[in-house]
Amino acid sequence: MTLRLLSLIAAALMLGAAASPGTPVREGQRIGWTMGDGRKAYRLGDMTATFDRVQCAPLGEDCAEGDLEPVLTLSRADGSGVRLDGSPMQNILMLGRLSKDGPVVAFFQDYTGGMHCCQRMRVVTPGGAGLTVAELGGYDGAEIGWPKDIDRDGIRDFVVSDDRFLYAFESYAASVAPPKVLNVIDGAVRDVSAEQRFARIFEKAAAGARKACIGEDYPNGACAAWAAAAARLGTLDAVWPVILSEYRRDPATWPDRCKVDRNEDGECPEGQLVEYPDYPTGLRAFLAETGYIPAA
Repeated sequence: MTLRLLSLIAAALMLGAAASPGTPVREGQRIGWTMGDGRKAYRLGDMTATFDRVQCAPLGEDCAEGDLEPVLTLSRADGSGVRLDGSPMQNILMLGRLSKDGPVVAFFQDYTGGMHCCQRMRVVTPGGAGLTVAELGGYDGAEIGWPKDIDRDGIRDFVVSDDRFLYAFESYAASVAPPKVLNVIDGAVRDVSAEQRFARIFEKAAAGARKACIGEDYPNGACAAWAAAAARLGTLDAVWPVILSEYRRDPATWPDRCKVDRNEDGECPEGQLVEYPDYPTGLRAFLAETGYIPAA
């Protein structure tokens, strides 16, 4: 084989590699990455995802020369791209479509650290203005998998937890968070939990919370989650008498309400705090404030 032919073959291989960067992955395949893995690239369709370690910036008290931070760069064949900061601890990526004929999107989860927190979740979708980052929020607990089309309407559904219930009525260990269902449509996050097509999710949640509410030593967190799930199902009035007979009266805690925005320390300005006299009143007010029942 001549030297010229070898050179042509090498050039062709280089061009092929340049045209198809990254390791091909399956739709919804879990991709894990840590700082020790170095630069890694993956692709599905026209979406390429590249994990890497880069110099932090700007240099200063919290950023010295040689300090590296994790980043995820997402790019498409049309030249659009976006860069996301990652976690030095854990990063989970999945590529796929949220609807049958939709474009490839990226579902990125990274662990922020902190007490009982947080699995941060973001979805990157293509649109007319390039790539858009939709923030699903940060949630207590482990990662979730590739979303499923629960109601079979052609759109995949993200099932997370409503962490507003954590610490609200009991300690973290005794708290129960009801589920929350999110859709990402046209780059925007929509909370579709109240739609009856997701009733079976809340039926399962209600059964589990009911079991923890009845006859337990610390029932108030579970009773609150049961009330929330029942409200989604339209059965709150039916279960309310049971909750009244089961909740722990002493000691009991429940959220108050501030009529205006709290300050940076979480304090409510004088004269703006609304306090409730007991657990049932506080629970009903909390359910109204969080959108589970209509405001009185």
